[in-house]
Amino acid sequence: MEKQDIKIDQLNPLDRKILLVLQNYPLEPYSTMAEKLGTSTQTLIRRVNSLKKRDVLSVPLASFVPERLHLTRFLVTFDISSLHQFTLLQMAFSSFDYIRSYNRFYGEKFGMVANFDMPEETKPLLLKFLDYLVEKEYCDSYELDKATGYRVSKPEPLPRYTNEPEIFNIVGFWEKRKEKAEDLPRLPSAVNLDNLEPLHYLLLQDLTAHFKNGEEIGIRTKQTTLIKHYRNIYVHLGKKISLTEKETLIFENLREFFDTRNEHHIKVDFGRKYYNVVRHHLITNPRWNFSRKLFEQHVSRAYIIKNVPNKDKAQLFRLFHEETAPFQTGFELLNNGIFLRFAIPPYLDTKLNYIIWHTFKDYQICSLDFFGKHGMYYAFQLNNMNMATNYWKIDEDWIFTKTLASIDEKLKNNNYGNVNLSNGVSPEYGSNGNGNGTNGSYLYRHTSNGNTTATTP
Repeated sequence: MEKQDIKIDQLNPLDRKILLVLQNYPLEPYSTMAEKLGTSTQTLIRRVNSLKKRDVLSVPLASFVPERLHLTRFLVTFDISSLHQFTLLQMAFSSFDYIRSYNRFYGEKFGMVANFDMPEETKPLLLKFLDYLVEKEYCDSYELDKATGYRVSKPEPLPRYTNEPEIFNIVGFWEKRKEKAEDLPRLPSAVNLDNLEPLHYLLLQDLTAHFKNGEEIGIRTKQTTLIKHYRNIYVHLGKKISLTEKETLIFENLREFFDTRNEHHIKVDFGRKYYNVVRHHLITNPRWNFSRKLFEQHVSRAYIIKNVPNKDKAQLFRLFHEETAPFQTGFELLNNGIFLRFAIPPYLDTKLNYIIWHTFKDYQICSLDFFGKHGMYYAFQLNNMNMATNYWKIDEDWIFTKTLASIDEKLKNNNYGNVNLSNGVSPEYGSNGNGNGTNGSYLYRHTSNGNTTATTP
């Protein structure tokens, strides 16, 4: 039977309180959340499972910090002149392994904005790929900006169900930037990749995505469950007749971990040596995904602002980092400007447009489109790492030649209209993207006939 949309007035008061607590404390144990709510842990878990079944709530997601892994974020905006170019670009993005996210946008211009997290030295190959997209008329033109590592992403606080929508003073919020320091704080240093092992990357992949292999594996998964998960991978690889070079390196790492420790030290060392490193140094922005259809209507805006003085860059970064607005906010500091993203109620959107217009002169306003696969977020992709060298794959064959071969294969099979996205992809804002490509847990789901089975997230 087809599921019916749930309306906000169909959620009881406890459900609403649960959603609010999950949003503000995404990683706290259920027992702690239940104490905040004045209910039992069993009741909380039962209500959370019910919200999931009704598609009000989905499993939590998290992001990795590219700069901590010696990656640079390149933000690219594409101008297009036909609807078919949207489809072609999405198909091309799904073939490019270093893609991080993309969204359609519309407004004065129609186009797409995409983030690519890549080693700095691969920029010429990224430009070659982008030029190819123009040559093949997948887009009319593009503009590339380099991010500096200063970014903020805050989820939209759930509505307080107030009858006073104008209670938030957005003008006063914006003016607070003038009270902020005029210099940027120092960013954390990148990790030494030589100190990372295959298990670190497996863990990073699983904590930034969610896969269902009989159980959920993700940012809230208990360490004991993760240990069991990787032990199963180890046992599985040990039964295979032949291993690829990458599987061999993973197998040797897992064998060293499991076979040289007793059960107590496996648990202790997993937390100390692997989980804490990944969780506290490489991952940021854990959040639950909600069905936004239930809540206050909002519009998604992006502002691409150029020629911003350094003083304003620093003050705006500190404003969005230190203050919280009652809507979703995103800030990305670029070499020559700022990329702002908001999911904002219409009654505040108008005021914000006037504020941006009054503050800056060189900017573009875009309306972002998150419908279905029009906006996608990609989790950490293990395949980009060369485990033999413990560095990223930076050769032309991997970044450019293989990508074009994948695009040609999709065109040959006439499947570009149905973009086949990786299972390492997490749908943004509750969209339902299915996939049959590279899967984060492929090591565990290898079958006896040499094929890998794919499941949807």
